[in-house]
Amino acid sequence: MNKSENRIAFLFIIPSLIGMALFFIMPFIASLGYATSDANGVYVGFANFAALFSNDSFQLAAMNTIKFMLIAIPLNIIIPLWFACFLFNNSKNGWLKTIFMSPLMIPSAGVAFFFQSLFMSNGLFGQILGENTDWLQTEYSFHIAVAVFIWKTMGFNLVLALSGLANIPKAYYEWAAIEGLGRKRMFFKITLVYFLPTLFIMVVMSFINSFKIFRELYMLAGSYPNDKIYMLQHYMNNQFTRLNYQNLTTAAFVIALIITVFMIVFFVINQKVETGE
Repeated sequence: MNKSENRIAFLFIIPSLIGMALFFIMPFIASLGYATSDANGVYVGFANFAALFSNDSFQLAAMNTIKFMLIAIPLNIIIPLWFACFLFNNSKNGWLKTIFMSPLMIPSAGVAFFFQSLFMSNGLFGQILGENTDWLQTEYSFHIAVAVFIWKTMGFNLVLALSGLANIPKAYYEWAAIEGLGRKRMFFKITLVYFLPTLFIMVVMSFINSFKIFRELYMLAGSYPNDKIYMLQHYMNNQFTRLNYQNLTTAAFVIALIITVFMIVFFVINQKVETGE
């Protein structure tokens, strides 16, 4: 590529660079100023971060978010993988794929309305049990949040799992059958080994999607839901409505740092697995 072609290519990149500078780099620098100053604009260093970690609401939101991710993410990988193995070996059950994929086409408002009709006061679940209880305001609200997340996002992981299984050569299974390997050993010796790249993508996407559960939870239970489902996004949203930019930007930096660390760890582990180190 000669210099003239490089200049032309650079001209096409300029609009993206301008957009990144206006909507990402400059807001990042501005938010850093909020995170290191008080309400009067006086520089306070890391005082906002210290105050954030001692805040009871932030501690509750952080613990709930971590607990949710530790439970929901593994389930959102294991369940789609199990169904993918079943559907991959039973091509005649194609209609099941449509059922699992259908939640992806439903807007968040529709998802919220569906679960409200099940678990709110006078909902279907309460009528079956004969109890007029708003289950979204009880200790079971956490289980409902996990169910909402899995129901909404499982179809995406199912597609990834099916594509990953399709990329595994069938000759490996044929050879294993000749050698007398059972299904369990085939799964751990062949399927899981060659499925690792797809599994890594599923973990990363589930991690990212777990932060998006706030949309459904907000529509289900509002800004101040039951303590069991008060997430970091609730905390940040409430700080924004109060115009408390110091707490908001400080929490945003902490979450961004955590996400960055997790992503680096994921990529390092994936790189080591692929290289066999």
